[in-house]
Amino acid sequence: MQSLITYFKRMGFSECELTPFLNCIKTRQFKANELILYKGQVENYLSFVDEGLVRYYVVAKDKEITLDFAFQRSFYCAYDSFYDRSATQIYIEALTDTQLYSISYKDLQNLYSNCEITKKIGRLATEYLLSKKVKREINLLTKSPQERYEELLREQPKYIIQIPLKFIASYLGVVPETLSRIRKRIT
Repeated sequence: MQSLITYFKRMGFSECELTPFLNCIKTRQFKANELILYKGQVENYLSFVDEGLVRYYVVAKDKEITLDFAFQRSFYCAYDSFYDRSATQIYIEALTDTQLYSISYKDLQNLYSNCEITKKIGRLATEYLLSKKVKREINLLTKSPQERYEELLREQPKYIIQIPLKFIASYLGVVPETLSRIRKRIT
């Protein structure tokens, strides 16, 4: 759990302040290619990726479309389902063996009622997820697939090699052949 503690210490929280929150954390482990969340389920956890790599995707016209990735040392959640308590439209898959530190919706709501620090933690996690979503939308509207790929390479160079090219292509909104041409141009 040290990675989660370190993450919050960098934001100015002491380990003592984090104790009520950390006491509610559950460690969950998934094998590579294992589904963490299925379409139609309600997301019950806000999670921090301790180890591994996670992919969000939808299926449309019998085709998987990658929406996003969650990399090591970041939060992830099907936040629309988590906060609305509604069935999700997405699948979440562990691309590699993955270890998550997760807090349940119920525990988080209880802590919100009783612990000011948890309100700050929840706000930071929500702000992170919202900021990531807005950045992704802006990138899709304003940058070329090559620019988006180059940004992904800059931000996540050691993890990008673990992602199958078909998922990266889908994430960028191109076919794998186009991604191959992009990769040839920049190498």
